[in-house]
Amino acid sequence: MSLQTLRYFIEVAKHLSFSEASKALHISQPGLSQQISDLERKLGFKLLNRTTRKVALTEEGAFIFNKLSTSFNDIEMTLDFMTTQKMIPKAKIKIAAVPSAASIFIPKLLIKMLTDFPDIDVYTHETTSSKAIEFMKQKHYHLAFIRTPIYKEEFLNNDLRLFEFKKYPLRLVVAKNHPLAQRDSVDLQDAKNETFIHYSDDHTNPLQFLLDKACLTAGFSPKKLCTGSALLSIYHLVSNNLGVSLMPSDMTSLLENNKIKILKLNNIELFSSTSVLWNEENNTSFVTNQILDILQTDPIFKEFI
Repeated sequence: MSLQTLRYFIEVAKHLSFSEASKALHISQPGLSQQISDLERKLGFKLLNRTTRKVALTEEGAFIFNKLSTSFNDIEMTLDFMTTQKMIPKAKIKIAAVPSAASIFIPKLLIKMLTDFPDIDVYTHETTSSKAIEFMKQKHYHLAFIRTPIYKEEFLNNDLRLFEFKKYPLRLVVAKNHPLAQRDSVDLQDAKNETFIHYSDDHTNPLQFLLDKACLTAGFSPKKLCTGSALLSIYHLVSNNLGVSLMPSDMTSLLENNKIKILKLNNIELFSSTSVLWNEENNTSFVTNQILDILQTDPIFKEFI
């Protein structure tokens, strides 16, 4: 069994057509068909169901294609780069992060990474927790910084793993000229008639869950002006006195306080945290493992543990 034969199979699986695959590979269709038959015989099971009208992957064929196609693309891209550029390509690390983590963790991490791994290329993408989780499930990113899910157990049932950082208490954020801004702490029930700037309507959004839970604990259902996930957008809406919001204190620490007032909550203790997410099955690279070690043990992140 050779890599070339596996490459032939991947091309057929990609096109689900022997004629199209043979054109892409620049070999004859009968020769390609023979190569696939030889591969199936060596493996001991069928990879393709072939009729005169169509080609379809078997369950085994789909499994092998999903496992190998990305690897072969990486191999081809690497070899193409080395032959054209006459040099070894830099290692690449792709990191997805929610806006608060992008401001809190990423700068410190980049300083450390670029010191320890000066030849690495880092790509960061600011997004929501739900999208970051989806990116990780699809193995498009090496790491993701997300708001810790309410039900963390879901990650124990698949290949995703997470490390949770320090938890921060929920705070009420109001405009500087809001009547409640005269206080340093507040009973949330005093805000029952306020309009809340809510978080995106997503079942995986822990901040949406916490805002609703806090208000229900205080005895009311929050009135909503609008929903969103961008920290700065919420800040501008609140600072213009269009509504109030609830957010954990690590997020409020990123906001300028000349236009807003951050109030502690009396009699309600709800917390939120950031977690780093990685894919255990995705043969975590050496650099990725080093980054995870930095996040969990390096003194520069001690305040977040």
